[in-house]
Amino acid sequence: MEDIRFSGNLNLKITTPGFVSVVRDKNFAFPYAKGKHFFSFIFVVRGALEYRFSKDKKTLHLDPECALFIPKDYPYVATYLKDNTKICILNFDLEEKTPPEVLSSPINLKAPEINLIFNSISFSNMSNPIFLASKIYELLYHIDIQTINTPQKYKKLLPAIKEFQQFYFKNEKISYYSTLCNVSESCFRRLFKEYTGQSPIEYRNAIRITNLKRLLSSGEFKINEAAYLVGFNNMSFFYEVYNKYKNQSE
Repeated sequence: MEDIRFSGNLNLKITTPGFVSVVRDKNFAFPYAKGKHFFSFIFVVRGALEYRFSKDKKTLHLDPECALFIPKDYPYVATYLKDNTKICILNFDLEEKTPPEVLSSPINLKAPEINLIFNSISFSNMSNPIFLASKIYELLYHIDIQTINTPQKYKKLLPAIKEFQQFYFKNEKISYYSTLCNVSESCFRRLFKEYTGQSPIEYRNAIRITNLKRLLSSGEFKINEAAYLVGFNNMSFFYEVYNKYKNQSE
């Protein structure tokens, strides 16, 4: 018989969980000069928003099925970029007077599970504080796994790494990823190589090849079809990359 057990302390105690759903049109802007008096997870159902943070001079765009964590008392201006933009907001406070450092700055969350968390909130359960607290704990868990075991120096790379992992099939320029991380392109390339041992393009190609092999193993796709689906639009370049990773694995 195998007996596996775990017990630990929960260091974050959620208080006053709440849920709000809002629909606004393009160019509607709302400034929070002193921030909100609670923590927030903001999720875009449709449309898009821009968030400008005066404290660190950072600008973040939020698209559908993406979430943004905003700390308590953190000044910002939210601007709606499209008509009929709908967002959902989970608000909460913490019993702790001094929250952990990881919750002291805005964080983008782009894991597939984020969509499932917000979609599980309905009219029938949105007034249940225990249910809402459970969803907030799930989101805090995703913040934790997104930042855990990452040296402080490289944490700024996490938005780009998440983007590579989730949208590996997109052919964005490196400047797009450096902008996500709010650093210059040269700094981004240097830090990325230090942290992963690969250039950004090599990192993305490795993810693409992994997913290509998964598609091929299903038996439903030809190699050129699978290559296109994972983001390779040039077959000559694809075969060059594919042979490189094939030889490395032999």
